[in-house]
Amino acid sequence: MICDPPIERVLTDYSGQTGYTVKTSPHNTGYVDFMPHKDQIRSRSGPPRTSPLDDIIFYLRTHPSALDLANHNSVRIFVEKIVASHYLKLAEFVQSTIDIVQFNLSRQQDLTSFDVSAVEEQWSDVQAWERRIGEYKDDLEAIMLQLRISFASPNLNQVVDWKDSAADYQFLYLRFKEIGQRANRLNGSIAALAGLTGNRQAFKAQELSLEATERSIHEAKSVKALTILGIVFIPLTYTASLFSIPDPHGPGDELFWVYFAASFPLIGLIMLGYYTLELGHANGRMHWSFRTAVRSVREKLR
Repeated sequence: MICDPPIERVLTDYSGQTGYTVKTSPHNTGYVDFMPHKDQIRSRSGPPRTSPLDDIIFYLRTHPSALDLANHNSVRIFVEKIVASHYLKLAEFVQSTIDIVQFNLSRQQDLTSFDVSAVEEQWSDVQAWERRIGEYKDDLEAIMLQLRISFASPNLNQVVDWKDSAADYQFLYLRFKEIGQRANRLNGSIAALAGLTGNRQAFKAQELSLEATERSIHEAKSVKALTILGIVFIPLTYTASLFSIPDPHGPGDELFWVYFAASFPLIGLIMLGYYTLELGHANGRMHWSFRTAVRSVREKLR
């Protein structure tokens, strides 16, 4: 935020030999000139906003009439105003960043676009903002203590001259306090959003699990139908192979009924054994139990 001299080169190793040249510019053209409008019109130019030293030199050369040469403390007016103006620009930047996140979270009818990883990243960013806002408040408190400025709310009725910086720092302290509260509320909103996103993904996983279960049940029913068909046709095939359908038991002969008379009891016996085994595994039991089979039969007969 405040760097003197301005950054012109960024080093990429600890040796200081390698790096690259950078050109920095103030955020949104920098802070607003704090001089009265009549003085700004008279000078027809503003501070360079390249570094505190360059800005102080500009004000000393352009607006020397603002100083009281009989009071050596008047020289610090420009320093106090420059620092306060930088903090005001910083508050504007932090607030705009929080506003962007709050705008993206507001008036949302569908939250499916929010992924858990993206929400976690936003939560981490808000944690960093809360930490930095706390540091800014600590710095402002230190400045206000050095300048003997009260932490009370600014009273504009007591401001009689633009050179008075007490109201500026009181407003900044109140502003950063409010921004910290907004960041804290935003942190809670993002935590709630993370919970909603996690619940939605858990619900989707549950839906997929239910679909897989339904497919498994359908496949089990299909296998059961094939098993019943096998139970019906196996005795018929066995009986046919056993008797070899010789005369006079072949189709159309007078004793063909013997084939069915021998097959139907076998079908009933095999189906009875099949259902006995199936009912013995009722209620999700892993091991077969005769008592379980009897209990299941009694429940079905009620």
